[in-house]
Amino acid sequence: MDTSTIVWIVAIALVVIAALVVWGLVARRKRLEAARQEAAGLREKAQSGESYAQSAEERAKELQGKAREAQLHADRLHREAEEATRIAREHRDRVTGDYVSADEIDPDAKKR
Repeated sequence: MDTSTIVWIVAIALVVIAALVVWGLVARRKRLEAARQEAAGLREKAQSGESYAQSAEERAKELQGKAREAQLHADRLHREAEEATRIAREHRDRVTGDYVSADEIDPDAKKR
């Protein structure tokens, strides 16, 4: 091969390499721009859902407060019910004791 052929091969190789580099840069730029546009779309979508999320969070806090109040009320009623049950048992025990005492005194009850 003579020198001019080598120069032409090198020149063509350089042009091909330069074309590939330019093509790679353009493709990278397009990919980055597409990613930027997708991110912008996602941010817009997130921003539009922000007010709904905020109102849902406020509703959740409100319901949690009501649930705490209801739990306190339920705990108070539970304590009252336990106290009423204790009092009822005491009365039932006294009534049962009265029946037993009556049976012990009653001569007819002893024969049964």
